[in-house]
Amino acid sequence: MAATTLAALGIGVLYFLKRSGDKRPNYLYGTLLLTAGFTQLHFLLEFTGQFQRHPDWKFLPIYFSLWLPVLLFSYVKISLYPAYQFRWTDLKHLAFPIGQTLYFICIWLVPAYRHEAGRYFYNPFYGAFEQALFLAGWPLYVLFSVLYMRQRRRYLNRRSLPRQLWYIRKLLKGCVFFMVAYTILSLADFFAFKFYVADLRSQVWYAGAQALSFTTLLLWLCVYGGQVLVWGRKLLLSR
Repeated sequence: MAATTLAALGIGVLYFLKRSGDKRPNYLYGTLLLTAGFTQLHFLLEFTGQFQRHPDWKFLPIYFSLWLPVLLFSYVKISLYPAYQFRWTDLKHLAFPIGQTLYFICIWLVPAYRHEAGRYFYNPFYGAFEQALFLAGWPLYVLFSVLYMRQRRRYLNRRSLPRQLWYIRKLLKGCVFFMVAYTILSLADFFAFKFYVADLRSQVWYAGAQALSFTTLLLWLCVYGGQVLVWGRKLLLSR
């Protein structure tokens, strides 16, 4: 978990320094890796028991779960259609992610706003409802990404996939595998808490399994990001 955290943060910074390719998808993917890396740091602190030793740390504004599927979709969309300009209507995708960031900043700066347990069921930014939004967001935005990719392929009218589309398809496939594993674990946690008032997150085996599933996603994002950094110029020339 520590290794993937450092890799995500390091590669994410490199994307802001990347000279090849369009700056906008570079910045979007760099932001995706940074937010995923900080979210992994949150899970790492939780898994290693730091939240029990330092209760205030659970409120650090480093948890960006709702940003991840939106940033992934935005990266794919801008990569495939570099001429696209963001519109005011795109802000609807950012409502919950921005709300989550503002929520953590507020509870970090004003301790009186904090919930004693940290997470609570109906919290849309840090609780069971947030997990539901997170799980719904991944398949929804991956589906949007696939539809844009297919539309782009039809426009190019080529039998074989261009290198850029081939890489993006691999990226999305890896995210789908993560979604399946993480969804099973999250649903188990939801039903255990809802019907048996059991907090699976307090169990070492569950925390380990969930941490491993997110670590796998982060590792896949880092592998893709590293490949594009190395082969960025070839991707640009083969579009």
